[in-house]
Amino acid sequence: MSYRGLNLITRQAIVHSTFRHANLLTRTTIPLASQDRGFFFGKRREPRCDLRNQSIVQEDGGRKAAWLGDGPLQHGWFDGALTTYSAIRRGPTVGGKEMLGTRVKKNGKLEWEWITYEQAIETSDHVSQAVRKLGIETGEESKIGIYSKNRPEWIISDMAVHNFSNVSVPLYDTITNDDMHYITNLCELKLMFVDLEEKTKQLIRDKSYLPTLKYIVQFDKVSPDTREMARENDFQIWSFEEFVEMGKKEKPRQHIPPTPETLATISFTSGTTGRPKGVMLTHLNLCSATMSCGEFEQNMDGGDGYLSYLPLAHIYERLCTLSNFTIGSRIGFFRGDPTLLLEDIQALGPVSVATVPRVIDKIHKGVMKQVVDKPIKRMILKAAIAYKLYHYKMTGKATRKTWVDKYLLHKIQMLLGPNIKQIIIGAAKSDFTSLQFMRGAFGIEVLEGYGQTETSGPTTIQLVGDTRIGCVGPPMACSLLKLVDVPELGYYVNKNGGEILVKGYNVTSGYYKNPDATTSSFTEDGYLKTGDIGRFTPEGSLQIIDRRKNVFKLPQGKFVAPDLTETLYTSSRFVQQIYVHGDLQKPWLVAVVVPDPEHLAGYAKTKHNIEGKTYEQLCNDPVLAEDVLRHFVQLTEGHNRPRYEGVYAVHLTPIAFTAQNGLTTPTLKNKRNSLAQFFKSDIEKMYKTIETSELKSLAQ
Repeated sequence: MSYRGLNLITRQAIVHSTFRHANLLTRTTIPLASQDRGFFFGKRREPRCDLRNQSIVQEDGGRKAAWLGDGPLQHGWFDGALTTYSAIRRGPTVGGKEMLGTRVKKNGKLEWEWITYEQAIETSDHVSQAVRKLGIETGEESKIGIYSKNRPEWIISDMAVHNFSNVSVPLYDTITNDDMHYITNLCELKLMFVDLEEKTKQLIRDKSYLPTLKYIVQFDKVSPDTREMARENDFQIWSFEEFVEMGKKEKPRQHIPPTPETLATISFTSGTTGRPKGVMLTHLNLCSATMSCGEFEQNMDGGDGYLSYLPLAHIYERLCTLSNFTIGSRIGFFRGDPTLLLEDIQALGPVSVATVPRVIDKIHKGVMKQVVDKPIKRMILKAAIAYKLYHYKMTGKATRKTWVDKYLLHKIQMLLGPNIKQIIIGAAKSDFTSLQFMRGAFGIEVLEGYGQTETSGPTTIQLVGDTRIGCVGPPMACSLLKLVDVPELGYYVNKNGGEILVKGYNVTSGYYKNPDATTSSFTEDGYLKTGDIGRFTPEGSLQIIDRRKNVFKLPQGKFVAPDLTETLYTSSRFVQQIYVHGDLQKPWLVAVVVPDPEHLAGYAKTKHNIEGKTYEQLCNDPVLAEDVLRHFVQLTEGHNRPRYEGVYAVHLTPIAFTAQNGLTTPTLKNKRNSLAQFFKSDIEKMYKTIETSELKSLAQ
């Protein structure tokens, strides 16, 4: 490309597109229209409704999807698929063949090995017949645990549970022993499916804490030592293969399929605070939530690919896999190593990927690292992305078919494989710049959604054609949303937002054996109190502000939402992870930052001529912490945020926030209470530093 051509593209794109990190609480300026954009860009993609009017206000103040018109709420993506039992069996009728896949080595090469729909359904029958031999009763009174990472046996075990209308209770792979004991006893689990021998031994060792547990089915082979250990402690144990063979020998019993109203699962919240609560979800709840996938571009005749890597114990991944099974897609499971995730995606070539903000932030920063010291390449990349964002704005559709894709962005786009058409982002709020990058560089739909475990996953999803960033879309066709004032936090519906309430077919009936929590979580007219603060744009699309419990008033009377500040600072190349902390008695916010090791080392060398230090030593260098703080102040000012919404001190730590050390949930959301306790002494030191420094005057 000539310099003149590059310059022309850059000027055209920047005139019509913004690179500012717009405040997520303000309305974006991108117009929403549907007219013909001329020969060069062609016609806009026709959205499912007028994008200027995405939701309709009801008499009680709730909103429903605009495309429903005067019609009622809907309760299923496809007729006749209102239970997980029938939804999965729909897959092979619409062309689904391969169902569950793993990558295994054959002749020195990694290849996908597949289980077909027919094989999975047959194996699940054998497993469910074996369960009957154990004397476990049919129906929703019997709960069965699944304690495993994602793998084909997880899905088959869940299918087996539902063959006779039992209830599955998934446990996170990273669950603490204390929470595992609590859930097992609360649900009175007699049978547990586990993946690894170390978990089996853990269950056996914890026998005195697990009085109801009698049977263990281990997906991997069982060693003689573990068999002896189980025998000595009065446990019965089988490998998955042995359990299947036991079921084959049983006289087949006719299935007792669930009804839409049958309890399907008790999905325990990931517990950002306190004890996990068991959310009761029926088959109708789950199948109603699959309606969110009607917004995606999919092959309804089967054969699409989807990579499963988010924990199946989380409702987000559970919903995504169920949706794909309903249309006959094949699900490949990643190998369990996050560093190999992109390689697994490339090998499978999925059409869609469900992800969380942390993952797209890593992809964004990983690509930008490659051009950080290459100014010409960086300029070309930014110009290409600007052009693609302008093209998307003009057409309302993502594409990989422009000359910019062919000559400039193809290598980047292949990071997610050749077939990718959309990314679905949920579980937490996303960084503005990362979303822009993904949408521009990859030429795919990047759709944000909002939901909770209590709503069976998504309850809103951004509409294709809505080119704005920071909106999570209108209500799904199965639910109503409304906002209510939260005066104690300064939120008013007619002014700046309120607490989000949800009602619909996807909403739980309550928490298992916890009537008090159930009663306090619903309004008198049946709306679920989500605990999230949001606002509707003039177009009727929802924007998320923060969790209600995270918003608080500083001593000077100003309300702050630390999660918004974290989202802003995540765009910094210094940041790999961040926790912004606030104290009701202190007028300042402070931050604990896990810095990006490569960027921190490169910056230290270039800016301060610091070399030869370890990552830990760099994190302990006060000069670097001051520089990060200075950068954060610039970001705060550059985005026109009030100074009190920014941080006044920074602590750099080499300790990553993970689910394993209890600092994040399995979907990588910060566990704020745990972080505050873990870094308590560091936070106290930051406050002491502020109180004795000149920064104190900035908050007055």
